[in-house]
Amino acid sequence: MFKGVFEHQLDDKNRLRIPSRFKKELTGEHGDKSYSFFRGMNRCICVMADDLLDDTISALSEEGISESNEASTLFFGSIFSAEEDAQGRVVLPAALKKMAGITKDVVTLGRGKRLEIWAAERYYAYIEGVDYDAELKKLGI
Repeated sequence: MFKGVFEHQLDDKNRLRIPSRFKKELTGEHGDKSYSFFRGMNRCICVMADDLLDDTISALSEEGISESNEASTLFFGSIFSAEEDAQGRVVLPAALKKMAGITKDVVTLGRGKRLEIWAAERYYAYIEGVDYDAELKKLGI
C-alpha cells in the first residue's frame, strides 16, 4: 500500500525517479517493474502497477466502458506504459505532464493502491484550504 509524500524534481530531460520505497509496490507478479501512468482527478498523474490496473479495468462494468461513455474515452486514452532507463528514471508522457501543469518541482503522493504525481505548486494550493480534522472524520479516523 502506497503512503507518504515525497518532493522531488524532473531532470533536464523531463525524467523522474519513482521514490525507492514505492518501487516495490510497482513490481509485478513475476518481479518485473511494470506500471503505467494515467490521468487522475484534480489534474494529477496516477501511477499504478499494470497487474492492478488490469484488475481495475476488468472490474469495470460493460456499461462503464461502453463506446458512448465519455469517461472511458478519457480514461483509456490517457493510459501510458512507463519505460524506465537503466538508472530507474522514467520520462513523464508529454500529454500528462502538460495536463498536470508540471514544469520542474513535483510531489509524489501515496494513495493506497496508486501513486499520484502532482505539480508541487498545484498540490500545495489544493491542500492549503482543506480542513484536515473534518476530512479525517469523513474517513472515520
